[in-house]
Amino acid sequence: MWMLIFKALATAAFIVLVSEVAKRSTLFAVLMVGMPLATMMTVGLTYFDTRDAGLSTRFATTTFYLIWPGLLFFIGLPVFQKLGAGFWVAFAGATVITIAGYAALILTLRHFGVEL
Repeated sequence: MWMLIFKALATAAFIVLVSEVAKRSTLFAVLMVGMPLATMMTVGLTYFDTRDAGLSTRFATTTFYLIWPGLLFFIGLPVFQKLGAGFWVAFAGATVITIAGYAALILTLRHFGVEL
């Protein structure tokens, strides 16, 4: 139970830290988020909790596959804004195309026998 509480507090602290850093330096905040710290921590903590290297490796592999459609958000947001959409409309549009990208990739991978 204490480990669960620690994980939740550490995750919340990281998000708060990044949002505070972003107010002062977009570059440093992006570096904090761009590094796969959360994934690395999750892989490590999954192994720590389960002692199952295969499970940790599957998580890392699935993360690798699913990074790519997540990038659609960062393409869609500025495109929608350049087309004149307000921030929240652009945010929603970018979110929709990101979800569609995830669905398309998962279906494509399943078609080729890759189970995530």
